[in-house]
Amino acid sequence: MKQNWRIPDFLDLEYFFAGDKLLAEEQGETLLRDRDRTLYLDAIGGEDGEVSPDREWLIYRWLQERRSSENQEQGGQALLPGRMWYELYGLFWSVCSFLAFAAGGVICYSYLSYSGEQPVNVSLFFFVFVGCQVLALLLLPAAWLLRRVRGQDLRASLLLSLVNNGLNRFLFRIRKTGFDTMGSMRKQQFTASLAAVRTRGKGYGTLFFWPLFLLFQLFGIAFNFGALAALLLKVASADLAFGWQSTIQLSSEFVAQLVGWIALPWSWLLGPSSFPGLAQIEGSRMILKDGFYHLASADLVSWWPFLCLAISCYCLLPRVILFVCGSMARTRVLARVSFVRAEHNQLVHRLLTPRFNTTIERDVIEKDDPEDASAVATEQAISIEKTAVNGELIALVPEEIFADCSRAELAMYCKQQFGYTLTDLLPIHEQNSIETSVVELLKGGDTLVCSPLLVLQEAWQPPIKEILCFLEELRENCEAETHIIVALIGKPKTDTLFTPVSANDLRMWQQKIAMLKDPSLQLTALVDAR
Repeated sequence: MKQNWRIPDFLDLEYFFAGDKLLAEEQGETLLRDRDRTLYLDAIGGEDGEVSPDREWLIYRWLQERRSSENQEQGGQALLPGRMWYELYGLFWSVCSFLAFAAGGVICYSYLSYSGEQPVNVSLFFFVFVGCQVLALLLLPAAWLLRRVRGQDLRASLLLSLVNNGLNRFLFRIRKTGFDTMGSMRKQQFTASLAAVRTRGKGYGTLFFWPLFLLFQLFGIAFNFGALAALLLKVASADLAFGWQSTIQLSSEFVAQLVGWIALPWSWLLGPSSFPGLAQIEGSRMILKDGFYHLASADLVSWWPFLCLAISCYCLLPRVILFVCGSMARTRVLARVSFVRAEHNQLVHRLLTPRFNTTIERDVIEKDDPEDASAVATEQAISIEKTAVNGELIALVPEEIFADCSRAELAMYCKQQFGYTLTDLLPIHEQNSIETSVVELLKGGDTLVCSPLLVLQEAWQPPIKEILCFLEELRENCEAETHIIVALIGKPKTDTLFTPVSANDLRMWQQKIAMLKDPSLQLTALVDAR
């Protein structure tokens, strides 16, 4: 099911993701799993919980439920980033339209002020209201071509940089009063959500370029409407006279030919009356020593249709076309936003994965009937198999614990905790270096198209610099959006390697991993502490 996602939806989605990350760091992943699974059973997936809808629809419905819950907690309409964006962008839309229309009207009306002593200079009017705008429009393809030559895309544009650098101010400073009333956790969520939007190169890319692009086109459209309105109002309410002059010795024939070229887009439809001919151009030429009282009125007023049509054709129409193209591009970018990021995968897994505890249920049943215990184990193994909703995963295990790492047990945890099927188990050799064979396995052709990665680490050992360098090197050999999971385990026992992690060890690893500032890197305990 295709959902009509909007920019406010993605802002709110990142806001809730940021909140869940903070919640998981403080209270553990189990709380999120139980909450989202309950939400799916009660409000999204029906009573039986067996429906597995399209992930985009599933994420959208989860977002709606989280918004509803947030509104109830805030006692009304909660102050969310999406709502702030929607309201403020709408305000900017209205203010920009009004100011641009007023600016175009006032500037044009002032320029056309005619005292009866000197006609309006057509050459200067055309340069100011048509020529300058055409030059500004030509800068757009020139900038696009320059970025293509440099191998850059729209994310390198100045406009997008302005959006990225000013997004926090745009959302926070205007609504400073409401922001100041928030608690510290909500402030952290706001900051983290906007930071995620700004840093998601492939995920969101040019998504926030197009609203500003459309705003600029709207300004141009409103400005030209204002200029046209002022010009027509002046023509209708005053006896305007237009003339042309130039220090350069230009012949009337040359000017007539130039005007004919400029009028080509509309002259075939409206005829010769839509622009001045040679006789009218000669009759409206101003020569300083001769004055202009000898010029014919019919020649002096023949320029205004040409000026109106020139503004409409070369200034207004291109802006309208760019606005339509920008709207289509924004829609296309919205439709291409990926929903297979790490946060999306974990959310879908939490929603669709049944919650159970194999150890506890087997201990209870074995007291009564060992055969039933075996049946329960088989049934739950099938349930775990169904939890691999996110595809395949490659696990990297330190060499010193590789021999003790049970592939079957690790595969079970990968499916139960993260929704992945374990396909390969590779050792990390001394000094946490990436072997050439591992890099070759990860890469497909010239770019990485590998599965998500799980890096197993013992949490009781401090995260030394070599481990952080290893993760950075791993990211360099991966796509920016490749999901990398740093799965922590506690001190091993005689019968198993997979033990819970202490809160202090987890907190220390969280602080160190946060220094990498990798939005697609997930740190979590592999085994739930129960």
